[in-house]
Amino acid sequence: MRKRKRSRWLARLSLKWKSYILFAVFVTLPTLWLGQVVLQQLSGILREQFMASTERNLDVIVMNLTDKMKAVEDMSDYMTYSRDFRTFMMSPPDQISPEENDRIQDSIMGFATFQLMSKGYIKSISIEGIGGGRVDFGEPVLSDETDWREKARSKRGEAVWSDSYLIYSGWNESKRVLSMFRVINSYDDPERPIGLVTVRMDEGAVSALLETGMGKQYGHIFIVRGDGTVVLHDDKRVIGSSNPWLDRSGASSFYSGKGPNAGSYLQIIREVGATGWQLIALIDRARIESHAQGIKASILLILGVMVLLGLAALFGFHWTIIRPILELKKQTMRLEGGDFQARVAIRSGDEIGSLGRQFNRMVRTIRRLIDTKYVLEIRQRESELKLLQSQIDPHFLYNTLDMIRWTARLEQAGQTSQLIEALSRFFRNSLRKDRMWTTLQDELEFVRSYLELQKRRLGDGLSFTVLADARVNHCVMLTQIIQPLVENSLKHGLARRKQGVIAVRCYESGGGLRIDVLDNGSGFAPELAGFLMGAFGSPGSQPAQGLALHNIMERLRIVFGESVGFEIGEPPGGGARVSLRLPLLYNSEQAVRLLHRKDQPGKAGIGP
Repeated sequence: MRKRKRSRWLARLSLKWKSYILFAVFVTLPTLWLGQVVLQQLSGILREQFMASTERNLDVIVMNLTDKMKAVEDMSDYMTYSRDFRTFMMSPPDQISPEENDRIQDSIMGFATFQLMSKGYIKSISIEGIGGGRVDFGEPVLSDETDWREKARSKRGEAVWSDSYLIYSGWNESKRVLSMFRVINSYDDPERPIGLVTVRMDEGAVSALLETGMGKQYGHIFIVRGDGTVVLHDDKRVIGSSNPWLDRSGASSFYSGKGPNAGSYLQIIREVGATGWQLIALIDRARIESHAQGIKASILLILGVMVLLGLAALFGFHWTIIRPILELKKQTMRLEGGDFQARVAIRSGDEIGSLGRQFNRMVRTIRRLIDTKYVLEIRQRESELKLLQSQIDPHFLYNTLDMIRWTARLEQAGQTSQLIEALSRFFRNSLRKDRMWTTLQDELEFVRSYLELQKRRLGDGLSFTVLADARVNHCVMLTQIIQPLVENSLKHGLARRKQGVIAVRCYESGGGLRIDVLDNGSGFAPELAGFLMGAFGSPGSQPAQGLALHNIMERLRIVFGESVGFEIGEPPGGGARVSLRLPLLYNSEQAVRLLHRKDQPGKAGIGP
C-alpha cells in the first residue's frame, strides 16, 4: 500500500521537479559520495606508496653503508695476509736492511695512498706494530683514541667501530669521524697480536649518505648500537648516550615520540650488516599526510567543477527540453478545449522543435478539414464518376494485348505469346491498385506474373516457387502487399547472385495469415536489420533504406492497427526472410468491421 501511495506521489509531480529529484539522487549525491571514497582510498594509497618508497631508500642506504664498512674491513683483512705488512709490524726497523725497509715502506705507502684516493670517505689510516714501527697516512690526527684502542685489543682481532667523535688535525678545522679499530694477528699464530690498524671515515660522507634516503624535513634518522647507544645523529649531544625515547620493538610501526622528538612518527628500523648496529628512521606523520594535500585539493576542485557543470546541464535541460514540453502541453489543453487557434512557438530546430511544428501543422490540418468537410463530400462524388469513366482505358489495353498474344501464336512465336500473356496478367492486377481489397489467390497470381517476366529477363539466374495453403487461398487482404517484398529481394538481395532463388509461402498460423518471402541473397546487415525493426515499431519514421518495406508496414498499420506482425531474419540456408502476419479475413464485411475497431489495442508479433 505504501509503495502504491509513493508511486502515485511521484506520478503527480511535474516534469520539472522530477528532473530536479533525479539530478539530486543520481548525480549530486553519487558524485559527493564517490569523491569522498576516492579521497579516502587515494590518501591510503599515497601513504602506502610514500612509506614503501622510504623503506626502499633506507634499504639502499643500509646496503651502501654496509658496503663502505665492508670495504674498510677488507683493507684490514688484506694487511693480515700481506707479508709486507706483517714484516713491518713484527720487525724493529733496525733489524731490516735499508733496501728491504724502503721496499716495504713503498709497498705500504702505495696501498694506503690508493685506498685514500679511491675511497674519498676515508680521511686517514694509522698502522702500528709490536716492533715499534708506526706510519700514518692522510690527515694527521690529534685526538685521544685510547678507549677505542683498548676495546679493539680486548676483541683480539674483531673489528671495532667507534661512535662519531671529534678529531683535530693540522690541515683543517676539527671534524667528526667514524673509525674502525682492529688488532692484526700473526698469520702463523692467530692468537698472537702483531699490530693495530685504525681507519677513520668522514662522518659528513656517512651523514650525506643517510640524507639521500630521507630529507631532514621529513623527520629524524639514527644509527644506534644493539644496546641502544647512539652512534650517529644530527644532534651531537646524544651521540654516545642511550636514547630512551626510541621504541625498537618493531621493524615498521607508528610511534609517538618523546623528549626532543615529541610527536607522531612512523618508525622504520633496518639492521646494518653484521655490525650489530641499527638504522632507525622516524618520519613525521604530518609530513606523510601533507604529501597528498595537493592531490586532495585538486580532486575536491574537480568534484566542485563537476557539480557546477551538472547544475548548468540541469538548467540547460530545463530551458531547452522541459520548458518547450510544458508549452506544448499548454497548447494541447487549449486544443482539447476546442480552441483551434492554439499554436506553439518554435525556438529550436531539434526534435522538440519538430514536434512543435508538427503540432502546428496538425492544428492547421484540423481547421482545414473542418472548413472543407462538405467540399470534400462533393469532390468525392465527382471522383467516383471519373473512376467509372477511366475504366474504359484498361479494357482497351487488355483487348490490345490479347490481340497481340493471339497474333504471336498464329505466327508460332510461343515464348513471345507467353511473355505477352504474363504482361497482360501483370497489368490487369497492377491497374487494380485503386481497389483496396483483393484475395490471396489474385495477389499470388500477380506475383507469379511478375516473377515469370523477371525470369524471362534473367534466364537461368532466377528460380522461384509460390505456394499457398488451400485453406487460405480465398482470404481477403490488401492489394499489392507481396509483390513489393519480392521486388525488394530481386533488387537488393539477389543483385550480386549468379543463381537466385525466391520462395513465397502463405499459410495459416496462430489464427492469422502468415506470409513468408525468402531468398538466398546477401541478407540483412545486423545494423540494417535493427534499424528496420526499430523503424517499423515507430509509425511515421522514414528510414534511409528499406523504403518499400516501410511503405507496406505503413499501409498495414493504418488498416489493421497493432494486429499486424512483422519480422525479418535469416533462413537456415542463409539469405533473407521477411514475414508478415495479418488477420484472417474471408469476406469484405469482416474487413469493414476490422476497420471500425482498428484503434483498439492489440498484440503485435509473429505467431509460432
